[in-house]
Amino acid sequence: MQNVRTSHLIFAMCAIAWAIIVVRAISNVKGPEDFVVTSSTEEVTAFARVQLADLQARSFAEDTEYCGIIFEDNNGDLGASRILAGERASCDIAYFDEPGMAPVASFHTHGAFSEDYDSEVPSTIDLASDIASQMDGYVSTPGGRFWRNDWKAEQSELLCGHACLPADPGYRPCKGFPPQQQYSLSTLRARFENTAVRC
Repeated sequence: MQNVRTSHLIFAMCAIAWAIIVVRAISNVKGPEDFVVTSSTEEVTAFARVQLADLQARSFAEDTEYCGIIFEDNNGDLGASRILAGERASCDIAYFDEPGMAPVASFHTHGAFSEDYDSEVPSTIDLASDIASQMDGYVSTPGGRFWRNDWKAEQSELLCGHACLPADPGYRPCKGFPPQQQYSLSTLRARFENTAVRC
C-alpha cells in the first residue's frame, strides 16, 4: 500500500514539474505580436538578394515562380520559410504564423523569360499584395533585375538592373519598353495597359 502511495506521489510531482517546464517554455517564446523587429531594411534586402539569387536557375529551368517569407527570430536573426513552387506567372505565399518568428518580407522569382509576359517589373498584384500585407516584398526577374516593393511608400523600386542577379540565358531585352526606376500602382497599371509598345 505504501509503494502505491509513493508511486502516486512521484507521478504527481513529475506532472507538476512537467507543467512548470511547459509553462516556462511557452512564456519564453515570443509570438509575432510581441516582437520589436531589429533587422534593418538593408539587412533584409541583402538577405532577400541571396535567397532570390539561389532560386533563379531553378525558376528558369522549370519556368515556375518560387516564393517564400523572410522572418526574424527571437534572437534577431533572419531566416526564410519553406520555399513554395507556384505556377508560370504566380506564386501564393502561404499564411505565416510560427511561434518565435516575425515575418518581415516576402520574396519571389518571375520564372523564365517569355515574350508573353512583361516580367521585368513587379506586377500590380505583386505590389498590391505587399501593401495589403503591410510587408515589403522582393522580386527577381528573368533579366536578373532585383526589385523592392516598399509597402509604406506604396511603390516598387528597382534596386539593381539587368544581370545584377543571375539572368535567364534566353532573356532578350526590350529596347522599346525598358523598365523605369520606380512604379506606383497607377504607373504599373499604365505600363501593363500600354499595348502600343511591345517587343
